[in-house]
Amino acid sequence: MDTNNWFEVEDPEEYGEEPWDFTEAELAFVDALRTRAAAWRVPPAHSSVSRPEDDSSLLVHVALLDDARPLVLGEWAVHFHGTHVRAGKVSDQLFHLHMAPERGYFEASGTVEELAERCADWFERLLSRPVVRLEWPSENGMHGTRWEFADTGEGLVSSFPRGAEGSPPVRRVPVRP
Repeated sequence: MDTNNWFEVEDPEEYGEEPWDFTEAELAFVDALRTRAAAWRVPPAHSSVSRPEDDSSLLVHVALLDDARPLVLGEWAVHFHGTHVRAGKVSDQLFHLHMAPERGYFEASGTVEELAERCADWFERLLSRPVVRLEWPSENGMHGTRWEFADTGEGLVSSFPRGAEGSPPVRRVPVRP
């Protein structure tokens, strides 16, 4: 199912910045993630490899999108520090993480291979989760919309007020199977 090139390295020179000098451990981590991702049976998603603005780590991230409404529904990232990682849902444009376990946050230490395996499993579980778009009509013709993980009802993004609280959505549109 994978037609996406998982974890492509972004080119900072496109933005007039110096190229990144990745360490041997960072390159091994990315290579191990790509190897695991090649066997995934998940819908494609945007993914990339870069560094955060403060250059403190190797940054690997995925973004879930609603292609019908070019909208980012959420981003999740791993900050690789050589012998440990921090991973979770992204909280801002600087790729800081929500540090709550219910948002997927975790920290781990180990070898490059162990960390890559743990992170690949985490990304695969995330990318395997179904996403739906719920729609409610409104009096002015605009729709209230909410995107959520279909398996748990965990909200991702809401758009426009949805009207009467507790009313069932008029439509449930699968965004990711």
